[in-house]
Amino acid sequence: MSTTTRVASVAMHSAMGDPDTNLDRVAQWSHKARDQGATFALFPEECVTGSMNKSDIPPDDAMRIAREASEKTTPFLESLCRDLGLTLVVGTIEPASERYRNSALIVGPSGRLATFTKLHIPNETERRWFEPGTDLPVVTSQGWTFGVGICYDLRFPEIFRTAAQRGADFFLLAVGASGGSDKVTPEDDQTAQAALHRQLAAQVLPARAIDNGLYVFYANQAGKSGRAWFPGLAFAIDPDGRFIHEHAPDEGMIVTEVSREVIDKARSSGCFTANEARPDVYAAPLIVGK
Repeated sequence: MSTTTRVASVAMHSAMGDPDTNLDRVAQWSHKARDQGATFALFPEECVTGSMNKSDIPPDDAMRIAREASEKTTPFLESLCRDLGLTLVVGTIEPASERYRNSALIVGPSGRLATFTKLHIPNETERRWFEPGTDLPVVTSQGWTFGVGICYDLRFPEIFRTAAQRGADFFLLAVGASGGSDKVTPEDDQTAQAALHRQLAAQVLPARAIDNGLYVFYANQAGKSGRAWFPGLAFAIDPDGRFIHEHAPDEGMIVTEVSREVIDKARSSGCFTANEARPDVYAAPLIVGK
């Protein structure tokens, strides 16, 4: 069993509604990741299709694009992963009857492993577009185990805890967050936008890492796409809750080493609480008074 591996987190720019261009960019970044010794690579939320829920694409065209992407993305990624020996997590929009799923395809050298669909939908705009997911895959590939979340899912500690309790070594967050303040859309505000989203993540993700003895990886889209500007933000947090590797703003990539020794050390400390959780007690609280 390998004692280390390397994870690439790619803050990729997505061309709105153009799966062919975006898959080519996924391939280009995957080759760069492999050249830097990565075995795993994380790409942003909705990066194959672009964030069509933040665009003016007509409904019929959006469905056509989602269907086109759905037909070609998995075979493309399977070939890419087989050739490069990589495991990839890649965000896309999939058709779901007359609506959509906001999903991350998980593909390894042996083929498609799973699809994670965003569990928690944060606002009415997204609820009009997306059906929430119903499954929480914990995936093992190339000797390492990991969980996956998409954007707003990072607010829910349960998914990190579940992944850790099922043996996850790290957690991969595909993000397509934009805006968030009164003035973050112009290009020259990408630095401020990246700082804002890093601050929001820093409020919760270090605790997710510490409590569960996990590395946490984050990759957000970059640049203007549709009606939105994206910050181009990628970072890695170690099991002690430290930001150990970062990129911002604009398009770019980090490649971070994951160490079993670091994970084991974190899980031998009193900060690691995943094995002490008592869900049976939490599920049936004793309600006292009126």
